Amino acid sequence: MLVQLPRLSSSLRDPVDVDQAYLQRKIILQNKNSKPRRSANPLDESELARKIVHGWEQASAEVRQVYKQFVGAVVELIDAEMPSEDFHEVALTAYRLFGVSLEDDSDIKIAEKSRCKVIGHAISDANVRKVASLAQQLSGLQPDGHVLEQHVNGIGDEVEFGADLDFQAPARFLLDVSLDGGELLDEESGGPSSSLSEEWYEQNDSTNFHSGSDGGKFNLSWLRDSCDRIVRASTSQLSRDELAMAICRVLDSDKPGEEIAGDLLDLVGDSAFETVQDLITHRKQLVDAIHHGLTVLKSEKVNPNSQSRMPSYGTQVIVQTESGKKIDKLRRKEEKRNKRGTEYGPESEMLTTSFSSLLQASDRRSPFDDLIGSGQGSHSLPVTALPQGTVRNHYKGYEEVIIPPTPTAPMKPGEKLIDIKELDDFAQAAFIGYKSLNRIQSRIFQTVYYTNENILVCAPTGAGKTNIAMISILHEIGQHFKDGYLHKDEFKIVYVAPMKALAAEVTSAFSHRLAPLNMTVRELTGDMQLSKNELEETQMIVTTPEKWDVITRKSSDMSLSMLVKLLIIDEVHLLNDDRGPVIEALVARTLRQVESTQTMIRIVGLSATLPNYLEVAQFLRVNPETGLFFFDSSYRPVPLAQQYIGISEQNFASRNELLNEICYKKVVDSLRQGHQVMVFVHSRKDTAKTAEKLVELARKYDDLEIFRNEAHPQFSLIKKEVVKSRNKDLVELFEFGFGVHHAGMLRADRGLTERLFSDGILKVLVCTATLAWGVNLPAHTVVIK
Repeated sequence: MLVQLPRLSSSLRDPVDVDQAYLQRKIILQNKNSKPRRSANPLDESELARKIVHGWEQASAEVRQVYKQFVGAVVELIDAEMPSEDFHEVALTAYRLFGVSLEDDSDIKIAEKSRCKVIGHAISDANVRKVASLAQQLSGLQPDGHVLEQHVNGIGDEVEFGADLDFQAPARFLLDVSLDGGELLDEESGGPSSSLSEEWYEQNDSTNFHSGSDGGKFNLSWLRDSCDRIVRASTSQLSRDELAMAICRVLDSDKPGEEIAGDLLDLVGDSAFETVQDLITHRKQLVDAIHHGLTVLKSEKVNPNSQSRMPSYGTQVIVQTESGKKIDKLRRKEEKRNKRGTEYGPESEMLTTSFSSLLQASDRRSPFDDLIGSGQGSHSLPVTALPQGTVRNHYKGYEEVIIPPTPTAPMKPGEKLIDIKELDDFAQAAFIGYKSLNRIQSRIFQTVYYTNENILVCAPTGAGKTNIAMISILHEIGQHFKDGYLHKDEFKIVYVAPMKALAAEVTSAFSHRLAPLNMTVRELTGDMQLSKNELEETQMIVTTPEKWDVITRKSSDMSLSMLVKLLIIDEVHLLNDDRGPVIEALVARTLRQVESTQTMIRIVGLSATLPNYLEVAQFLRVNPETGLFFFDSSYRPVPLAQQYIGISEQNFASRNELLNEICYKKVVDSLRQGHQVMVFVHSRKDTAKTAEKLVELARKYDDLEIFRNEAHPQFSLIKKEVVKSRNKDLVELFEFGFGVHHAGMLRADRGLTERLFSDGILKVLVCTATLAWGVNLPAHTVVIK
């Protein structure tokens, strides 16, 4: 029995008064064209006004004034920047909550809780009551029977003809199915329509071009089978492989979708229209398979299995005819032409590649497939370019990718840690409390301490690069120890730190450690100026790139730069940042000074892991054999495990609430294990808002005791000091074990927060990215929100 599945056009065949629809459409267009333009307030013409106010174009001046006041009150209530779509959603939700009359304070509190969920943070009662009053006033001015939901759903009075039709997926073919047993019409089966369609596809595989031959997997094998059916149906003059290769070239072109569809119809004919639909729908999968096959073929051409021919003399004599010479000449020309073709990308490669070889290459595994992880479950998607062991989990509203930590590299034969006792007596004074150097420091100790080589060290964060700088400083100090006396006026050491906050911390740390050697360490930044006498008395200058650039730019005064014997540049990977040109100028100026004066200035570069460390080493005049040291993440003192969470929720309020819930869950999991947590947010205002939200969730789940640290022996003393602070957020959050830190706080408050967190009194610190640059605060778990 032939069953015609419903089509889109059937929706248009319902009885409709065409004349009435035409007149209504004409009236709507006339109203739009004759609508006065107002430039005083952009909210007058917004979609939000039409959704809230019934008949906005004919609304009175009083209604418009109340509406403006209501929108202004919502802006004060939010107290944050957000996209216009999200603002519209918040305003509509506020009008739904408060537009009805609230009988008592309990109703207002219930509405306030719902409002908090929408905004994502606590709000003041005054702002809530102001919004509620204006919403009720605006609702009272509107005609009775006005329903907000109609306008929210986009079904108003001014709906153009055809906009409110229900779309039904069109059936693309007739089905020859037996209705015996009522399998298709059984309403109690409850099976989803997708599984029903799959059954129909399987039953009609021989009569329909669009059914996948590989269980719905659209790859080059499916393309080959589809082309085979098209050729057997005599709808194409090309052979199967020629047609498939032509389709591949069309799919991989840069033409718009309409032109590609037209070219495909010209190739396969109108009778294979369903195949063209599947080609367009699954174009990305097919193009990925084509590129994979071309990549495999190209790698085989670049790395042939056959060994290169070596010249041989006097071993053989070849006699060739004239025709043989011509054939060899043509063969060599063809090889050169093919070799040139590989340099012009996939288009030229596809011109010289057969479909059979492309199909075989696309089925082969890539050498990088072993490095790809995949999740568990039927809905898991492959995770590309991630280490082996990566797991991808899917939850309601979000998904989570867990990357396991890199295993620690084992100790190599003969590798040992350097004891502090092996250093000179004066150098041991700078390592008080240390028993030995770590692996990275021990590996480069011989080069740093016993030679004058320029050095570039690329190592992960927390690998001890500061101690490497200290070893190079001690080496320079040792060269100026003569007869047991340190000649301080013979040298200067310059330490270039990326930020002023970090320069202050480095100055404090090195001043304390070099105090036994009677070394003077001073900070020279935009905040800390030094006089000429202070510069002469200072042996180590900690500065920023911009400040040192200004000092060394004057060629007339070379007295300070001529005394520099050691230049330490921290965070060299900033060469790729906006401040990179300044660092380049410093290095170039230093190298020019070395060449012109024939004096020795040692350059020590400290950096995180760099992909192009060889080029950076060449720029710093580092010998790759002796002065370049690169350490990957396997040398981390503490292995780093990473978790990436992507939220797929579309609604703004739900997305914001889910984000806070996930953040709270991760924080609590770490606290239960006895670790401290740092939460990084994007703005200063978000620090306090996020901390208050976490406190609210902790109160909701009765977990406040996990955050508090009243059992600390110094808690009562510290509390008296915290109460004296003028920062309201700092005082209120301290009771719950939370702290905030950002550049807008006073320096005393920032220092107090850093000290409380380092002492373990604060368990959770919500901060901005400035803290990651300026302060060295260790934490077991870091959440980037």
